[in-house]
Amino acid sequence: MATITVSAPGKVLLAGGYLVLDRAYQGLVFGLDARIYICVQAATNSETDSNSRKIIVRSPQFEKAHWVYSYVPAKDGVRITQSHESESDTRNPFVETTLVYVLTYLFHLSIDLVGDLNITILADDDYYSHTKSSTKGSFSKFGVTLANAHKTGLGSSAALVTSITAALLGAFVPHAANSEFSSHQHVIHNLAQAAHCAAQGKVGSGFDVAAAVYGSCLYRRFTPSLLEHVGDAGSDGFGERLHRCVENLDPHRPWDVEVLKQAVQIPRSLRLVLCDVDCGSQTPGMVKKVLAWRKERPEEADLLWSALQQGTEDLCAELKRLAQLEAIEEIKRENLRDTISTIRSLIREMSNKSGVPIEPPSQTELLDACCTVPGVVGGVVPGAGGYDAVVLLVEDNEKALVDLQNLLDKWKSTTESGSGIAKGRVSLLGVKQDVQGIKMEPAGTFVGWI
Repeated sequence: MATITVSAPGKVLLAGGYLVLDRAYQGLVFGLDARIYICVQAATNSETDSNSRKIIVRSPQFEKAHWVYSYVPAKDGVRITQSHESESDTRNPFVETTLVYVLTYLFHLSIDLVGDLNITILADDDYYSHTKSSTKGSFSKFGVTLANAHKTGLGSSAALVTSITAALLGAFVPHAANSEFSSHQHVIHNLAQAAHCAAQGKVGSGFDVAAAVYGSCLYRRFTPSLLEHVGDAGSDGFGERLHRCVENLDPHRPWDVEVLKQAVQIPRSLRLVLCDVDCGSQTPGMVKKVLAWRKERPEEADLLWSALQQGTEDLCAELKRLAQLEAIEEIKRENLRDTISTIRSLIREMSNKSGVPIEPPSQTELLDACCTVPGVVGGVVPGAGGYDAVVLLVEDNEKALVDLQNLLDKWKSTTESGSGIAKGRVSLLGVKQDVQGIKMEPAGTFVGWI
């Protein structure tokens, strides 16, 4: 078995929050240069039994992040059990479920799975808002357990599931990794979507997995029944149903996901900037409340969602126009600024009508202040919105970033009465957009960590 090292990017949903749940609409999602890295290699312990089936998973940036699994091929898929040898006393459902799904798929292809595996996971710093206790190479030790890590919402679980999926396929099916997995992207995508949905206990829109596989794109979700039909791992016929789903062999349930990479460009003179607002937990149940409002007032909601869809299309078109134009002349950004402003206005309208704080007043205040900084074109609350992040389009030069940082250093958010959200500092993350999805990494990436 080949040793293989891969990475997958994080994501930010710039436009199409909530709409992306419905196949009638699209979401504009950008991959980010913050990545999750996976190294898969055969165990080298001389005492390892050649018939052993053990998987050792380590995430050495965190305390006690060490899981040991035994796996057994069975009639309806590979079964996995967490061993008492694990240092962690908690489960890691995203790792465990991904192993079940990928190994079941490989076993169904009659690939020999005998032998022990070592899987090592590393994450770029911006996935977590923690003071780093030490650094080795490009990665930091976070000094906390994974359960106590504060995520910044960049899509770590989707990037993790996707990178494990790609790494295992590349290790057991070596030609799959050729040309950055180009011939197997659809397999990685379909399998990672199935595993990710199973791990989180629901069939989501899947835009985060799509960004992890393909990078930045205009995304239209798949029909949920595609994955609902696969059923639970270990159920009768699970392995066959999973194989047919991943390989798109069921004529009655074809994959109808739409990933348009060519629709997404950002001018070289601009970059995405993300701000992490350390304000405690986001209001729970936001998605349920928005969907309940849409069900109760369908005509009102459909008019607003159609306008937001048009805003997403206009934003894509204007970014692409400016990207193509800047090679031949100085670009003017007034139309881009107006398009972002229109989207924000529609989001606030949806906030008011649904009673959900998608762009709450504290975020309006923060975004308005950021937009006064020279070089900031505009910004939105990404994804489902709430209190914990904003994303900005900014001129890609040092002065604009320094001026923005100076504003944020002094920023004090106001707190809405009764929101339950505490005041917190606003941190400028170091991430920016990345067009590439899953990719191979140099063998030296994990030096000092394995």
